Order: sequence, then structure tokens, then C-alpha cells
Amino acid sequence: MSNMLIHEYFGVDLDIVWEIIQTDLPGFKNEAKTLLDSLN
Repeated sequence: MSNMLIHEYFGVDLDIVWEIIQTDLPGFKNEAKTLLDSLN
């Protein structure tokens, strides 16, 4: 996905990007925090 955002940004569907931000990012943030907390 990052390749698409970086190199083909005119073809990016902003509705899809927004949906990913709304649905996937919060879960990723929680998982990343849990992982980081376990390392400390």
C-alpha cells in the first residue's frame, strides 16, 4: 500500500485510505503498544 501512496498518489482512492485509517489503525496502535510494553 505504501508504494501505491508514494508513487501513484493520483490513483489512490481516498475513501479506501480513510476506511483503513478508521478500521485498521486503532487495532494496530493497540497491538504496537502491547508489544512495546512487553519489551520494557
